Amino acid sequence: MFKKIIIAAMLVFGLSQPAAYCADGPFDGKVKVFLNNLEDAIYKMDTYKCKMFSENWKGKKHEYKITEFYFKKPNLLRMDVILGDKKGSVVLLNKDGKIRGKNSMGLRKTLKPTDDRIKNIRGAAFMQSNLLDMLDRLKAHILERGCKATLTEEECMKRPSYHLHVEHKDADDPVTLEEVWYDKNTYFVMKKIKYEGNTKVTDIVWENPEINIPLDDSLFVQ
Repeated sequence: MFKKIIIAAMLVFGLSQPAAYCADGPFDGKVKVFLNNLEDAIYKMDTYKCKMFSENWKGKKHEYKITEFYFKKPNLLRMDVILGDKKGSVVLLNKDGKIRGKNSMGLRKTLKPTDDRIKNIRGAAFMQSNLLDMLDRLKAHILERGCKATLTEEECMKRPSYHLHVEHKDADDPVTLEEVWYDKNTYFVMKKIKYEGNTKVTDIVWENPEINIPLDDSLFVQ
């Protein structure tokens, strides 16, 4: 909970410069090099937009959603729900660090980082969809918590990719396996799957990424 708030605060006050990894862990040198290259590529992305196809399961609950996601340095985020639950709603993080939501009826409201309305059924808030946040969580699992990680190169969605395979061993997280594919040329995320044991609980695909394109500040105001 507090980590999500800290991450939002980091976005508000700007991005720090990438640091080299020194920690040892149950991963080979390829993983360490990949994480450094991934971080370097993300910090070079001043803006990006993409379409996300996300599917989540929790117990008997199932959620499918298509969203458009926008990012602009240093701290601007926006997500539009175009299909699924809450279709027509918009949530954004503005330049003042406030989370603003608009529902399908057009009603606008300032929301807290803990508000369930900005989360999926597994409790992940929309801020966690940005690439820097995803990188920070991967680093925490691999470099701090000692989760086993391996890296392979393969084709994904008919494009060359890096496939990161992370075996979780977190007492505070039921996820046991996380697999993430990144485009080999741009390092933009392509696909992510999470499992609890043999059960798939998250399946997300990112399509049509556009990097370092003009995004007007007005896109992040409501």
